[in-house]
Amino acid sequence: MMSLPPPLHQRNLTLQAWQSTFYWLWTERNARLHSNTFRSVDQLFKLIDMQLRNKLQSFREENPARSSLMMQSWLRFS
Repeated sequence: MMSLPPPLHQRNLTLQAWQSTFYWLWTERNARLHSNTFRSVDQLFKLIDMQLRNKLQSFREENPARSSLMMQSWLRFS
């Protein structure tokens, strides 16, 4: 993942998306095994989408241009 080609904002967005996906899949796995609760695929996609949108918005104060580019890329993808 670290060897993804530039631009930097695309690389960061890809890494954030992978991190969010792994986190929610692992959380879902644990919920199914230990609590016997299940989420639909659509619910998981909504959780991943919301987490990424929130994360990208958190970059706004630090670097508004990067936040905007990453958000535009994410909205085109989703």
